[in-house]
Amino acid sequence: MKTVAEIYLILGITPTGRPFRPSDWAERLCGALASYDSTGRWVYSDHAQPVIHQGQIGVRIEKVLHEINPAAYQFMMQFAFNYQLRILPEGEVICLEQVIEARKIVLPEQKLTFAV
Repeated sequence: MKTVAEIYLILGITPTGRPFRPSDWAERLCGALASYDSTGRWVYSDHAQPVIHQGQIGVRIEKVLHEINPAAYQFMMQFAFNYQLRILPEGEVICLEQVIEARKIVLPEQKLTFAV
């Protein structure tokens, strides 16, 4: 079974190729949709989260946000447009029958000595 997730990725790259500032712009933008959970923790929306994509700070937005909260979707896309940030449409194909092989990573052992 295959399913297609429609996702947009807003990258913090200016037209000149420089990183968009301030460096916490993605957290601030996603904070507009964030809320507190039942334990009092700050959590981002399931439909908009700050991410790092290939070393670049960005915001991952699911297209379903347009149907759920059109004003929030418009706000985020308008932000990207106003600051001329890169918007990458992504169509991820997920195959549920496919088995993903996990790799075991072994780190070297280090002994620590404490002086008192």
